[in-house]
Amino acid sequence: MSRKYGKTNKRSKKNPSRVNRWIFGVLSIFFVVAIATIVIQQNRNNVEPVAIVPIEISQDKSIGYADATVVVVEYGDFQCPACGRFTATVKPKIMEEFVNTGLVRFVFRSFQFIGEESQWAAEASECANEQGKFWEFYEKLYSEQAGENVGAFAKVNLEGFAAELGLQTDQFNQCLASGKYTEKVKSETLEAQNLGLRGTPSLLVNGKLVEGGSQYEVLSQRVREELSKSK
Repeated sequence: MSRKYGKTNKRSKKNPSRVNRWIFGVLSIFFVVAIATIVIQQNRNNVEPVAIVPIEISQDKSIGYADATVVVVEYGDFQCPACGRFTATVKPKIMEEFVNTGLVRFVFRSFQFIGEESQWAAEASECANEQGKFWEFYEKLYSEQAGENVGAFAKVNLEGFAAELGLQTDQFNQCLASGKYTEKVKSETLEAQNLGLRGTPSLLVNGKLVEGGSQYEVLSQRVREELSKSK
């Protein structure tokens, strides 16, 4: 019985040129990947971070950048037709141009003098504010105007608005019925009177009344003037 040692199978021999090409190919791939990784990392380092304006909704009935240098305050009566027009036409432009861009903070204060339904509507807005829905309720009230003290803002209707907006109705109805915010609304109305305000809407920019402020051109110009002072 014999065993054969040292016999070479010619098929097992590897072609040196093919091996070299394979090694070169692998090294090329690693080189390309390394270069791409470096380029991507450099691009990431050179990209400026996107600025995010922290729009904040506060329970003091304000909306906008917390540290905005310009504050616009609306003193309004929810039964006032001029207030309704301001809310539908001018305020959206102010929001888009100044508030949403972080330049202005917009605040609402009650100046409810037209009648009992104005008072009820303002109290209802405070109850909505408890649930983080003041601005939705504010828009709803102005859009539902139907005359002065004719029942549009009767308490049953105010309760219906709350339900439409998805508020917790038991909490809202109890809040409204209790008169929880009666004195707060009256206090803000007295504040407006003490400031010498004579009608609604009254618009103040950084604490100063803007005559004709319910007009976009007038209000926006005053806002720009105040912004230029802060530069």
